Amino acid sequence: MAEKHAVVRLDNMSGTKDGSLLKSVKVYKSDATVAIDNAQLVVLGDREGREVYKATAPVAASKVSDLVLIASEELFYDETRTHYLTEWENEAGSICRGYKLHNGDIFSATAEAFNEAPAVGKFVGFAADDTKIQVQAAADEKTFGKIASSEKVGFGDGAYEYFEIDVAL
Repeated sequence: MAEKHAVVRLDNMSGTKDGSLLKSVKVYKSDATVAIDNAQLVVLGDREGREVYKATAPVAASKVSDLVLIASEELFYDETRTHYLTEWENEAGSICRGYKLHNGDIFSATAEAFNEAPAVGKFVGFAADDTKIQVQAAADEKTFGKIASSEKVGFGDGAYEYFEIDVAL
């Protein structure tokens, strides 16, 4: 069976209305572009052109205010069969859509977006050299929110369980 990729849902993100919080990014590891799932966390680097930023995994010195959530549109070009959102990832070298996290934002992600099994009531944060959302038992300086609820959507192979995150910076 193919690898399952994270799925993101933008429930109430400031960047959907405020263009200054929406960023176009290419994701890098070292000097090479890399593929990345939606619902992953990166930090912005230098601009690579007029509007595209170089983005990388957070580092030890990163702050929660530096975080950008990858949430590109899932565009499948092969229309000969049914596709599931868990089959989609941002290809290496592609320009991704990123949202600067803002206090009061709400987004949801499937379990594949997290470093371990998510659960309602757990805090979420980031870790150096990892783009996955980190599940935390307690809040610390790397915490950016909390899992407020979970919701199952769809049925059969097309069913997803989303974990809703309330962002509190």
